[in-house]
Amino acid sequence: MPGVRRAILSVSDKHGIVDFSKGLASLGYEILATDGTAKALRAAGVPVRSVSEYTGQPEVLGGRVKTLHPKIFAAILAVEGNEAELARYGIEPVDLVVANLYPFEETVAKPRVDHAEAVENIDIGGVSLIRAAAKNAGRVTVVVKPSRYSEVLQALKAGGVPQPAREALALEAFEYTSGYDAAIYNYLARRAGQRFPPAMRLALPKGSDLRYGENPYQEAALYLEPWRTAGVGTATRLNGKDLSYNNLLDLDAALRIALEFDGPAAVVVKHTNPCGVALAPSLAPAYRAAHAADPTSAYGGVVGVNRTVDLATAKAMKGHVLDAVIAPGYDPGALAILEGKKKGAFLIMETRGDLRGDRGLDMVRVLGGVLVQTTDFPDLRPDSWEIVTKKKPTREQLRDMAFGVRVSRYVKSNSIVLAKDDRTVGIGAGQMSRVDACMLACYKAGSAAKGSVAVSDAYFPFRDGLDELAKGGVAAVAQPGGSIRDPEVIAAADGQGIAMAFTGLRLFKH
Repeated sequence: MPGVRRAILSVSDKHGIVDFSKGLASLGYEILATDGTAKALRAAGVPVRSVSEYTGQPEVLGGRVKTLHPKIFAAILAVEGNEAELARYGIEPVDLVVANLYPFEETVAKPRVDHAEAVENIDIGGVSLIRAAAKNAGRVTVVVKPSRYSEVLQALKAGGVPQPAREALALEAFEYTSGYDAAIYNYLARRAGQRFPPAMRLALPKGSDLRYGENPYQEAALYLEPWRTAGVGTATRLNGKDLSYNNLLDLDAALRIALEFDGPAAVVVKHTNPCGVALAPSLAPAYRAAHAADPTSAYGGVVGVNRTVDLATAKAMKGHVLDAVIAPGYDPGALAILEGKKKGAFLIMETRGDLRGDRGLDMVRVLGGVLVQTTDFPDLRPDSWEIVTKKKPTREQLRDMAFGVRVSRYVKSNSIVLAKDDRTVGIGAGQMSRVDACMLACYKAGSAAKGSVAVSDAYFPFRDGLDELAKGGVAAVAQPGGSIRDPEVIAAADGQGIAMAFTGLRLFKH
């Protein structure tokens, strides 16, 4: 459409808008703006015409209604061939729309936000402007991000925004509004107490492409939860090669286990399963104990800790072949040591933000759907567990059982965790039968199995698993109970002099 070039500006985030508007004015653009934006432009000396002046309709309801007018939307939605109709109604076409929305997500992220304030920050007119302009990308350029101002201005100076660029900006605009709608829906669903609402709305911005997926022939990418600032997804890579899908899975497993504990904890993970977990008064001995639990499996593993890595811990790691470490921080001397591992390929990840508290929902895709489950875990109260054997577990054994339960949550089923003195000594993971998991855990532990406690992620269907633990020298067992053969298993424990507690907690992980 020939004639004066015209832009409508309506921005909540005014970063960069003055300089951009000055650039538009220098190119001969007539600028229309809503009152708040117009005020900022006039203060900077930018010639601007208010939307209400253009429409002849003042903003009403305290500014809640300003752009919802036929003269605005016809100006944006018009296509070639509509010139006569526009002229009949005194409508001047618009070929550039710059808009961003009320800060709804930032508002509802505030602690104890007032619901009325949240609702007031649901943008109506801005969303409509953006959608109209994006729909008509064949003629109209839409800009929703201040980061795009410079490149759009350069394109206009060069003669106009090319069609492919307009389409890319339209796609970005629809991504922006769809994410905004999802944020509103999710807020209202949470407020209504709907943990599993009628629909699952996800609007996850892309964080990065990954080196590859589970295998090199697979492509992969990381998408971020915008409502969560802490975790593996937002951790900073301080050193090492580009991340792969498997790197992130292993780092996440290591971090989740380390965060189960209040005291200094170290975790060594291989293929998402822990091969060693330990607690200690400080981080270095915790790491040494975790690595020593299964040094064969730890080769090329990933380490997660819940404390800043100090010099002593870095020195302990220096001689071990590891793939990555994730921690809330690193002392400068420790970082220098770790950066020298594997000729710079060693991944060093640093978390940020508060990693405690509710971890939300976990999702797994199946063919034709997505499985969603909570991640909450009940408080562990060993004093409430049912002691079913003649021999009673000692206080120390109950403590080790509680430690083993926390670890067992993250071990692929069927699983057995052997623990003693706040550290794992053997883990049998991912076995098709429980008796095999018992045999593997004892094999991994060797002589360290003697006097340890065993935590089973589910009940013993037969006594054979208990018998294998007894052969290894296990002194006490924690299991959920609930098998029709519980009496047989209890009798086997009594016959071997083993203490047993029924926790009532099944700990399957698939």
